[in-house]
Amino acid sequence: MAFHSRKLSFTTPILVSFAGIFFSFLLIAVFITLTQKNDILENYHEINHKFTHNLAVNYTESILRENDYILTRAANFFSVDDRLEETINRDPERGLQLLMQLQTLMPAVSSISLADTQGHYLRAPEASATDANKRFDVRRSPWYVVQAEASTFNRYTRVYMDKFTHQPTVTVYKPVITAGGRLKGSLAFHLDLAAMAYTLRHMAAPTQGEFFIVERDGRVVLHPNTGALFKRYVSDTLMEKMTSGEGHIYDPESREWYYYYSFTNPDWFVIYRVSDATLNNLTRHATTMVIWGFALAAIVIVLFGLYLRHTSRTVLMNIIQAIKTGKVNRVPRLEAMLSKAIESSKAREQAYARQATHDALTGCKNRRAFDSDIAALMNDHQPFILALVDVDNFKFINDTWGHLTGDIVLRHIAHEGLKIFHPHNVALYRYGGEEFAAIFTASQMNEASPLLEAWRQRVAARSWREKGLQVTFSAGYGEWQFEPLEKLLSSVDEALYTAKRRGKDRILSVTSR
Repeated sequence: MAFHSRKLSFTTPILVSFAGIFFSFLLIAVFITLTQKNDILENYHEINHKFTHNLAVNYTESILRENDYILTRAANFFSVDDRLEETINRDPERGLQLLMQLQTLMPAVSSISLADTQGHYLRAPEASATDANKRFDVRRSPWYVVQAEASTFNRYTRVYMDKFTHQPTVTVYKPVITAGGRLKGSLAFHLDLAAMAYTLRHMAAPTQGEFFIVERDGRVVLHPNTGALFKRYVSDTLMEKMTSGEGHIYDPESREWYYYYSFTNPDWFVIYRVSDATLNNLTRHATTMVIWGFALAAIVIVLFGLYLRHTSRTVLMNIIQAIKTGKVNRVPRLEAMLSKAIESSKAREQAYARQATHDALTGCKNRRAFDSDIAALMNDHQPFILALVDVDNFKFINDTWGHLTGDIVLRHIAHEGLKIFHPHNVALYRYGGEEFAAIFTASQMNEASPLLEAWRQRVAARSWREKGLQVTFSAGYGEWQFEPLEKLLSSVDEALYTAKRRGKDRILSVTSR
């Protein structure tokens, strides 16, 4: 009968070790499962916060800024000389055409009103000549500005009943004030809230919920379902709890979570409402998945324990056999693959970084990179020159030869600019649409004008495959005088559009306007 020493037995230590690992694993699994629910709930809060923030900033604020920008430009236009008087009183037919051209630029605006200080006004599209409309006194409109209320800011009305359409509406308006400070009248854009809300139907929420935009009194101004417009969706009690900024609150009566983002002008709140039952179902589902994961891991541990016990006996028998025969099979080395894996990982990292900071169509840096680079220069108080470039007649190019040709034009314009700027280490950005931006740092400022001019000449001289296609661009540039970025952009943009007005295909500096 064969005997063996217990000191040479490895079965018991393996079983004891795996029993300790298994029970420790069970204790850890129970602890993690009990604490997981709160963590998952916080994660869903964070996800819903980001959705609300993106809905506010990337959708709502972008529309409001576009309307505010065009309203400001239009008000400045009517403040010069006697343009407002001529538009309303002297030549209303031409004035109506002018307002309609302005209205076509803004799909979110249903109509435009322009009024002088005597109460004469012009509305586009023109209202029908009913008795009620003839008796309409524009000075009683919530958007009409008197001298005591005149300011340089755009304002938004509360929801009110439009006298012409007899529908609730919201109006963004601005006083028309001359450079000398004299009030000449009011310019108002009446928002088409149904059209603005249409885009909301195509937005996918991260969890099952309802998103909408309300005024301070809780009435809906934007909603995917147009039938919900102007209805009270949030109680006064909840609205009082919503502070300025963003956050979330819980309503114990309805058992719903409200994620919100607030604006100051207009006084609106972007709200994403999710029921507590929805979040509980999601966290329960996630916790169940964790429990099943731990159970599967426990089974795997047990199976690996049995496998290790079996293989350890096999390895020991192989060792004994190798001792007896002297034959050893070598295991292949894996270290040789490590450097290649590192290189592959680094290449992927660089590719992802480039995708995040470069425009795929033109190869230029994108708007995100522009915001980051210019903020870094301003924070470090480093002098620089900013240039804005806009392709002339780009809408005509798209309408005549198609958007594919438009993309080809943008790509070639960017390619010409990169060839000129790259040797001088000048950064070129796709600022948006058919606009480009260039930043000339302290060591490159003397080269800004000749480099821009070389680029302009190269583009103007280029021949195109499409018959009759001639491409040029206009540009404006200016040196940063340590003013806020918005003021710098405004002055450079004004130089750009002065170049447009003077015949296009030219470059003007801020100081040469």
